[in-house]
Amino acid sequence: MWECDPILSSGVANSYHSTGPLFVHTLQSLLAAQCALSGDYLWPSDRTEAVFNDPHYDFIVVGAGSAGAVVANRLSEIPEWKILLIEAGGNPNMATETPSGFYNNINTYVDWAYKPQPQELACRGYKNKRCAWPRGKALGGSSSINAMYYVRGNKLDYDEWAANGNTGWSYEEVLPYFIKSENISTVLTEENKKYHGKDGYLHVNRNELTQPVEEMILSGMSEIGVNEIDDANGANQMGATVSYNTIKDGIRHSTARAFLSVIKDRPNLHVLKDAYVTKILFHTNTNKMKGVLIQKDGKEIQVIAKKELIVSAGSINTPQLLMLSGIGPRKHLESLDIEVIADLPVGENLQDHAFFPIIYSSATNESLMTFSAIGSNFLEYMFTHTGKFSDIAPSRVIAFVNASDPDAVSPEVQYHFSVYSPQVSNYIDLYGLHGFKEEISQKFKDVNNNTYIVYISNILLKPKSRGKILLKSKNPNEHPLIFANYFQEPEDLQVLLKNARKFSLILENTAAFKSGNFILDWMDLEACRNFDKASDEFLECHAREVTFSLYHPVGTAKMGPDGDETAVVDPELRLRKVEGIRVIDASIMPTIVSGNTNAPTIMIGEKGASMIKEFWLKNK
Repeated sequence: MWECDPILSSGVANSYHSTGPLFVHTLQSLLAAQCALSGDYLWPSDRTEAVFNDPHYDFIVVGAGSAGAVVANRLSEIPEWKILLIEAGGNPNMATETPSGFYNNINTYVDWAYKPQPQELACRGYKNKRCAWPRGKALGGSSSINAMYYVRGNKLDYDEWAANGNTGWSYEEVLPYFIKSENISTVLTEENKKYHGKDGYLHVNRNELTQPVEEMILSGMSEIGVNEIDDANGANQMGATVSYNTIKDGIRHSTARAFLSVIKDRPNLHVLKDAYVTKILFHTNTNKMKGVLIQKDGKEIQVIAKKELIVSAGSINTPQLLMLSGIGPRKHLESLDIEVIADLPVGENLQDHAFFPIIYSSATNESLMTFSAIGSNFLEYMFTHTGKFSDIAPSRVIAFVNASDPDAVSPEVQYHFSVYSPQVSNYIDLYGLHGFKEEISQKFKDVNNNTYIVYISNILLKPKSRGKILLKSKNPNEHPLIFANYFQEPEDLQVLLKNARKFSLILENTAAFKSGNFILDWMDLEACRNFDKASDEFLECHAREVTFSLYHPVGTAKMGPDGDETAVVDPELRLRKVEGIRVIDASIMPTIVSGNTNAPTIMIGEKGASMIKEFWLKNK
């Protein structure tokens, strides 16, 4: 990777001197712009040599993602503590940092590119019936490749956690940790101050200049009875709104940029990059954590943690690491000849937000996705961090609805309204990147060839279905087996269909959508061709063929109180039946939240780090 060396950039440009000074100047300017956006100097340096010299740390944090970066930042605030943060990926790059290009990170080296096992009830339209589960593999983890929506979920999500015995996790108790992280761009009123902060590391932004198509969507939703709200993270989540995003000055504000870049020179924080933790080590004949074994540059490194090991590897990698280390379901581990350290339901309780799309199209001969337009927009972004690449507008409208109860204060379904110009595949091949069969990928291109699209993601927020993660083998470099089990419980799909009929499917009848000439448009899928498009059978077929993940796996190291046999960690996030390990990431969620999971995972990082500091500072 180019490291933004000014001598190097000059040398590269000078090698093209024969093409003229204008080209040289342009190339130098582009290199400088790339350097400013994603240069290696922005991130903590790799400290492999320091680890070799002294592999002893007070705390080891595995995973520099949405939670791990937060934990490393907060623990290293104590100068006498020595912290090691280990990340399997490397630095963010130009593609991760450009907001509008987030889809283009799928299947690249910053993506673990997981694929759950084939399903009969969902994901039928994919090659081998295996849907796509992108997960971030870089500093910032999935916060470096996600869509940057800042959504906290519903108050009742956290009150449910607390009611089930997770002391300290009610909404009122977690709210201060949301506020602690946040630096919101909005001018706060007295009411907003109850919910938002301006002193945190994480920049939360919303451009208040809404685009006409966003106004059209909000008006259409209002016509069908879904009120517009100002802030889904405030007093009331129910309704439609223009979302807040984790973007600052036209650049993605991942936890890498928010929590690590700003402390990259902190002397007591060492970061190992492109380093993969393969096993947790224990003291001989005990269940007391000793440290970890790391693969790095073809070598194995053993590192010791004197106080605690914090596993923040995410809802897939965390259970994989725990099971490889002998922490998991006894029968499963013994079947792979893994010595059992602690018999725990690791990998169970897997939940995710699945959705199927509903497409509205409006015919036009105009395309904003020509290569010349893409090129000029890209140059504008590179030099000024403004323009179409600097935001996810006009795809910012989200809504939270409940078809079962008009007076509900918590939603059944979330809608993401994505807006695509004609021929969007010139820029991003939505269906191809996800691994759909060529027939389906082509059908979407056919629909989008000469039409603008409002693409509504119908997202089931509180699935009753549960999946699981198992090891495929003892080889740590082999992806685990993921069983998503979408729609395993029939009620899940029925909730989606009920809400679609009450809300998203009737938008074409609104004056707002008619004003834009947007009509309901279905891809002509062979599997669904024999069903009447007005029937539930057609909708069900479409949902099972064109199933997507919203990339929100949680729950595989469930938090629960003493006596809960399904729990892996306690409410202090301490791993049960062993000493010295905590899990701090989305895997601890007992039940999935009603919204995007990045902000709640950052909150978990803040709260988890606070509990660690309180314990060790009190007992030092």
